[in-house]
Amino acid sequence: MKTFHWVPREGMQSSVSPSVTTIKFGDGYEQRRPTGLNHQLINFQPVFRITSDNSRTALEAFLVEHGGYKAFLWRPPKYNRTIKVVCREWSVTDNVTYSDFSCKFEQVIA
Repeated sequence: MKTFHWVPREGMQSSVSPSVTTIKFGDGYEQRRPTGLNHQLINFQPVFRITSDNSRTALEAFLVEHGGYKAFLWRPPKYNRTIKVVCREWSVTDNVTYSDFSCKFEQVIA
């Protein structure tokens, strides 16, 4: 498994959407429970500023190689551990001296 080594810009957003199964009863009550053992996975929205053409090509090739379904290792800033993520979506904003890659990383288990 390959490791993603680019460092995101400051101000990266992260979010958690716990996976919960809900059963609603006819009298207004509901029962809730977590779906599976790992029901609180983290989603990240990092932005990577790339200033050279070689780095831009390498980053784009890495994302294309994984194709939105292959997991890779990444260590988010301020985390003590490396996690497995997939990048199902990214966009590029080209400027004169740099390119910004806006990505959506989703934590996965396998």
